[in-house]
Amino acid sequence: PIKWDPFESNKLVDSYPAGLSAANIFGTDDRGRDVAARLLYGFRYSIGFALLVWFLSYSIGCLAGALMGYMGGWVDLLGQRFVEVFETVPVLMILITLVSIFDASMAMLVVIVSAFGWMMISYYIRAEFLKLRNRDFVESARALGGSQWRVVFKHIFPNALGPIITFSPFTIAGLVSSLAILDYLGFGLAPPTPSWGELLQQAHSNFLTAWWLALFPSLALFLTLVVLNLMGEGVREAVDPR
Repeated sequence: PIKWDPFESNKLVDSYPAGLSAANIFGTDDRGRDVAARLLYGFRYSIGFALLVWFLSYSIGCLAGALMGYMGGWVDLLGQRFVEVFETVPVLMILITLVSIFDASMAMLVVIVSAFGWMMISYYIRAEFLKLRNRDFVESARALGGSQWRVVFKHIFPNALGPIITFSPFTIAGLVSSLAILDYLGFGLAPPTPSWGELLQQAHSNFLTAWWLALFPSLALFLTLVVLNLMGEGVREAVDPR
């Protein structure tokens, strides 16, 4: 039903942005590109960014939290101070600086956001490991001669997945909206990459003449966030023993 490439302009309309028509069911943007096509491709970039950052940041956070919670003592004390220092770093300032120096790309955004997005999950994984490391089944695994890695990854970590399962849908929803905000402010993906935030920025510039540029990207963002949050609520209820 959508015959347009996200980078292709409709040369048959008189002016840009053009309203809804049979050729462009959601209208066109300020360069004549089909809004529906750019919404679909923008979803691919948004969900791809969110999943990559979620995987990398949760991997770093789980490793750090597991190490602090299992080792305890000075490792836990120094690790917590390191996490507190990392939390005070102005991420947005660093991101703005790097984008102003280099061309923004998906890889750069993923690396920066992942590098500063792992602290929250590390707290929960640390707490789970502190709670589980002295349980009877862990002591039994040690008494049977299990190595440290086997005890951590086979016995403790599977029982510490509650926070990961519970928070993941909400984290992914937050990352989708974060990319839209960055694109809206001009610090996200480089043009002409299709993105929802870039369409909303165009809507701001053409607010009185192109209402469809505000309505359809906002609706797509709203529906995506609602679905992800409903998934998060369902997962949280499923894993909650109470």
